[in-house]
Amino acid sequence: MSQEGFVLFSSIAGGFHKFLQVVLFLIVWDVFFRFQREKKTLLFAGGFAAVNVLLHLCPVIPGWVRYVVCAALVLGYCRFKYRGCMEKAVFTLLLFYHFHGMSYLIASSIYQVLEEDMLGGLDVMDTGYLEQMYRMLVIGQSGILLLYTLAFSVMIWVLKKVVKRPPAMNLQEVVFLSALNVVGSMLTWIVIDISAVPVEQEVFFLFTQRREMVWKIPLLAVLLFAGEISAIIIFQRYKELQTEKEKHFVEEQQMKAMKRRLEEAEHFYGNIRRARHEMRGHMSNIKGLVAGEKYEEVETYIRKLDETIQEFDYKFSTGNAVTDVIINDKYRRAAKSGIVFRVIFDYRETDTISAFDLGIVLNNLLDNAIEACEKVEREKRYVSLNLKRKEHFLLVEVENSFDGRLAWKDGESLPATTKQGSLPEILMEHGVGLKNVQDVAQRYLGYLDIKAGAEVFKVTVMLQQEEESTNSE
Repeated sequence: MSQEGFVLFSSIAGGFHKFLQVVLFLIVWDVFFRFQREKKTLLFAGGFAAVNVLLHLCPVIPGWVRYVVCAALVLGYCRFKYRGCMEKAVFTLLLFYHFHGMSYLIASSIYQVLEEDMLGGLDVMDTGYLEQMYRMLVIGQSGILLLYTLAFSVMIWVLKKVVKRPPAMNLQEVVFLSALNVVGSMLTWIVIDISAVPVEQEVFFLFTQRREMVWKIPLLAVLLFAGEISAIIIFQRYKELQTEKEKHFVEEQQMKAMKRRLEEAEHFYGNIRRARHEMRGHMSNIKGLVAGEKYEEVETYIRKLDETIQEFDYKFSTGNAVTDVIINDKYRRAAKSGIVFRVIFDYRETDTISAFDLGIVLNNLLDNAIEACEKVEREKRYVSLNLKRKEHFLLVEVENSFDGRLAWKDGESLPATTKQGSLPEILMEHGVGLKNVQDVAQRYLGYLDIKAGAEVFKVTVMLQQEEESTNSE
């Protein structure tokens, strides 16, 4: 092989290597973001690969510029596609650079051993020495590319085994997880810088002068990789414990809230039973007053009796004691704030959704709706509650007026429509309440749908019933 052929091969191999890096990056990205194979996403991936290869083929552009440009493209795409996930995107980039560096160190160290054996057997005095040398270099470059791919693939395989569910991350967690990623990348740069250093009239070759580096560097790379995987495992266990703690806290609060509602319902129906028991006495008193022609006292007595009965009156009857108490309690609260409260809610005996779980949904959604209404002008305040049926699903819809402003922890605005298996990773003021509702929806294989307009906020919760209870509107 001639020198020109070797240069051409090196250029092609370099371009293929950069394309391979994009493929490996997308696999790593899929672990944390679940790569969506949509047309727009695939176009971006193809364009990203093309930019990476073209920047490599342009000799005047330094390598670090290519990394900066590619990182900017990825973060820009993440900002557009995944709102509120920039921290996780930064971690994914740093993790990829770490895996890239460790794979290179392992492959190059093994290559150093093979290269010495291959080139050491060549005869410098042979007329075909240069051709044989270039052929060996081509074989060496192919070998190092293969070793790099193999090492990187093993790392990704281990990563996929460890990361079962993509976790959410905040800035502090990214800093904790990325420490070893930065160390690994810096180690790669240092090894590259000192692998061949000009010294006076000679060149210092690290792997030639210090033979132990052939095994020390890949061992260090493996230890750094193991450390990063261990950090991810610890982080996931921490998140699981945190989730369990939050779930326990939420369930405890739900139990306390529903216990209060049930106590209120028991107290209410107890008062009704007492009133019914006392009704004969009231009727006797009224007959006595009428017989004595004390009509003014009769009128006063009846008015007070009517006031007492009004306290036990439910404006809305839903067909279930728990939902009756919650909806009428929220109605009284709304009435005090001048909020128009409209309800179409019919809970049937054939419905298989637990009244307890339905109470959690109603309690949280109506609380949020009333609080939102209290922030707008009095004449615009309204809350609308509807229970609908669609095939074997129950749909709870709560619509209310609001001031058009939503507070998010990181300053992001709520998308116009969200319909997904999980809430955005940034939570609203009432994010805990919505999280409770979401947990109930997921338990019944449903979803939480949020729509926010200029003056209207609407939440729909879909709950799946058992097959035998297929009802329609």
